[in-house]
Amino acid sequence: MSRTIDVIRTSLVAGAAVLIAAGAAQAQLDTALQVARQSTQAGAQAQAQIDTLADQADNAEREYLALQEQIESQQVFLEQQRVFLRSQENELAALQSQLERVGSIERDLTPMLLEMYVALEDFIAQDLPFRMDERMDRLARIEEALGDAGISPAERYRLLLNAYEIEASYGRSLEAYREEVDVNGTPEQAQILQIGRVALVRQVAGNLEILTKDDPTWRPVPGSMADDFARAVRIADEVTTPEVFPAPLPGPTGQ
Repeated sequence: MSRTIDVIRTSLVAGAAVLIAAGAAQAQLDTALQVARQSTQAGAQAQAQIDTLADQADNAEREYLALQEQIESQQVFLEQQRVFLRSQENELAALQSQLERVGSIERDLTPMLLEMYVALEDFIAQDLPFRMDERMDRLARIEEALGDAGISPAERYRLLLNAYEIEASYGRSLEAYREEVDVNGTPEQAQILQIGRVALVRQVAGNLEILTKDDPTWRPVPGSMADDFARAVRIADEVTTPEVFPAPLPGPTGQ
């Protein structure tokens, strides 16, 4: 009986020991699992921090590269501005030089324009007396412009040059026009035919007369030339096509 009790007691002690050992092992396992979980969480947090830092580094690098590109662009822009400013300075210097030359040209141009005007005035006075009202009005406008300080020398020169061109064209033209003339103190309407600078032929009060450069007086023309005169007037007015027509011009004179 006592032996049986000892066996039972021994078994209980052994079971208790096993239970104690098992409890201790479970506690160690739980501790290990907790440490593992904590390590995993710490690793995840560390990885998250690493990823965050990596993203921040990437953003910082991109911002740096963008800022560097902007700085380079600004440097290129500034260099372009410096080139532009140097070009402007050179242009201003050139303009200043031109202004100085313009002042000198204006001083030299004024006497030349006056000489051109006097020469034109003398030429018209000695020329055939055709379209005199129109030509004298043109001279008057030029004279007024020459005395007007508000008109630039370039405009004065343009007016004179235009007048010279008009006068030059008269020598190559055949023109017909009407104007009022004085015949023995009586105003009469006359049909004028201008043959370049060679002659003027007019029909006034039914009579034909001619005036030439070498003989500046009106002389009668035979009435037989009336049809030729009328045809020449139509040609000058561009009513009919140009053609050769007889004209009562003086022949060459002997020496």
